[in-house]
Amino acid sequence: MPATVSVIVPTRDRPGSLADALRSVALQHGDGVDGIEIVVVNDGGGDIAGALPLGVPGVTVRLISHPRPRGQAAARNAGLEVASGRFVAFLDDDDLYLPGHLSRALTALEVSGADVMYADCLLTDARCVPGEMPQVSPYRYDFAYDPGILAVANFIPTSAVVCRNPAVHGPASWFRFDPELPVLVDWSLWLRLIHDRGWCFERCPQPGVVFHRAQGDVAVTGRTCAHLDELGRYEDAYRTVIARWPVTPGSRVARFRALFLETFQIAQTLLATGQRLVPFAYEGALRVLYDGFTGRLDEALVPARTAAVLSGEDLHDPVVAREPAAPHP
Repeated sequence: MPATVSVIVPTRDRPGSLADALRSVALQHGDGVDGIEIVVVNDGGGDIAGALPLGVPGVTVRLISHPRPRGQAAARNAGLEVASGRFVAFLDDDDLYLPGHLSRALTALEVSGADVMYADCLLTDARCVPGEMPQVSPYRYDFAYDPGILAVANFIPTSAVVCRNPAVHGPASWFRFDPELPVLVDWSLWLRLIHDRGWCFERCPQPGVVFHRAQGDVAVTGRTCAHLDELGRYEDAYRTVIARWPVTPGSRVARFRALFLETFQIAQTLLATGQRLVPFAYEGALRVLYDGFTGRLDEALVPARTAAVLSGEDLHDPVVAREPAAPHP
């Protein structure tokens, strides 16, 4: 039977978390999704045979192995080359699908006619059990779709996305991540799909993914000089992406892009002076920018609030779930 959905999972040398991630995909079959194809791309890592969920009814596994690491973009692209499902989903090897995620997303795609459906993501630095809901997760990506703020910063994690597979209708070499970018490859693809292909994105407003963030990641604490270098790589990639999608000078998007660049400078200053960024600093700053762009927070207050969030001085939790934002002008 042809696959309904192909789930592309790039991995390298994380067999334990990979096994959990793949189990969370296989469990989606029990939620009523038939024909799941898991495409695992081993990007230059060690043996992962023991992590593969073989012999699960309704689930097939395809393994692609790169002899040397080629990066996340190339690994995902290798999966896209062979994905046979009518729909395509993505999952990083340290994330998990929550029960019912694929079923909800596929139903929403069929009903709405959208090209891309993205679920809410729960964030945690603690490992979760596949097939179970986390007991407590105050941090999340739960942003309503807004093409304006998406032109400023990415609020759609790759693991949250389920979309139509254009390859079922013929060659689709344009549906690829950019291997020339070191980071922000998902954001770059989303913008290309929207602006070049006219794709429609919609949010499925229920938690569908657990996004694991390990303590010590640059976006969490940034404790060493290497993290300053990493922030520099993100800033360079950010400038590359926004240069590809220019906007009218002085427009709301242009102003908030400048504010986002200020966020990099604030973070770099904090780190250079020996201070630490708070846990989930990026998500906190993103929430402030989102609130400012959508009118919940006065635009003039965004820089000060961002600095307070990054340093931990703001006691207001910027990343908890909120009511939908009011329309912005």
